[in-house]
Amino acid sequence: MKLVAIVRTPERPEDAAQALAAAAQLALAEARMRLAPEPPALLVRLDPERADALVTALRGAGLAALAVEADVPTDRDRLVARTVSFGPEGLVSTSRTGEEVAVTWPDVVAVLRGARVARTETQRTERWRTFDAGRAIATGGLVLTRMAERTARSSDEAMEQVVLVYARDGRAANLAEGQLDFACLGPAKQPSATANMAELARRLREQAKGAFHDDRLLRLGRRPLPLVASDGWSSRAASTVTRRTDTSASLDVLAEVMRQALREGLLP
Repeated sequence: MKLVAIVRTPERPEDAAQALAAAAQLALAEARMRLAPEPPALLVRLDPERADALVTALRGAGLAALAVEADVPTDRDRLVARTVSFGPEGLVSTSRTGEEVAVTWPDVVAVLRGARVARTETQRTERWRTFDAGRAIATGGLVLTRMAERTARSSDEAMEQVVLVYARDGRAANLAEGQLDFACLGPAKQPSATANMAELARRLREQAKGAFHDDRLLRLGRRPLPLVASDGWSSRAASTVTRRTDTSASLDVLAEVMRQALREGLLP
């Protein structure tokens, strides 16, 4: 299966909606809704042949559309860095196991700064018996109590920033907030991970001047996407229900859409 996405806001939204509705056989209102989110945004999920035909039709109507495989690269396919080294010639990212991705500054083609969010929601229901005077009177003392119930809900959210660095030859490194040793920043190291990630992005922008730099995934990577399966799970134990959602898959899809859009000349 392939995911069809749009990577730039249409200049004429209503014309774009009509083109999408006709090409994808959608109601016009549905087409408008799918074009509404900030790009890059997913439109439909189709088999490869239909997806490619839809992209051809949308590009013919002036839309910056493309199709990517639904099975996009993840951290299993990228080097997740434990340390990074900034040198005059380029960047060296090293994993916990000692694997390296070394890339010269002119060969860095894209630096995408994003965020992914894991949310855990817990619902706990408590039940107990309490004295019910009305029921006791109505039943002549045969029934003295009734069941009472109370549901408590709680939620927790953890966000992790990432910087994805793409080399011209297809290699990629993930500089993830929760994995990286920020000692590489030297005297510029800050007390907070958020500030350190901003410093990393600043240095990469300063050194890799010819690369495409984009921070949109800081916003867009935090939202679950339609058409993309969540990395979450749900469990039930006695009176407690726990649900976890994770936007890592959404971030991976949008990053791949942007990487391929850059390769095909649809960005910047």
